Amino acid sequence: MTELSDEAGNALRSALSAEHAAVWVYGLASAFASESRVRSAIGDAMEQHRRLRDTAERVIRDAQQTPPAAQPAYDVGESVSDQKAAIGLLIKVESDCETGWRSVLENTEDAALRGTALDGLTTAAVRATRWRLTVGTQPAAKPFPGQP
Repeated sequence: MTELSDEAGNALRSALSAEHAAVWVYGLASAFASESRVRSAIGDAMEQHRRLRDTAERVIRDAQQTPPAAQPAYDVGESVSDQKAAIGLLIKVESDCETGWRSVLENTEDAALRGTALDGLTTAAVRATRWRLTVGTQPAAKPFPGQP
């Protein structure tokens, strides 16, 4: 059985909720991807988000806690009608994942969970930077990923 402090458990549940949203938003974005390189990057990102989602769910269950469920849909707050708008949403969802995983990193001493959190934080930051470069947003990289 995995031990999760209240702080680590709350942070991990928040990161998991961000991962659920990311998987959903990437599915939405795939409908608007007009370039093959963008479709390929979306597919790779969805695979990574699913892996992190599954890991977070497993850790929460191993701690005898109930992981938050994915929502049937998410309010994206804006209309998506083309690839550029979809990528804008992907940048936002990656930023949410950065924040979630950074919180896990800051709230646990468990080495394996810290490794997962660091993986989640860095891969989200790299993807967000790549998406910003794709649409020409400057600066492309944030100096402190995951900082609220």
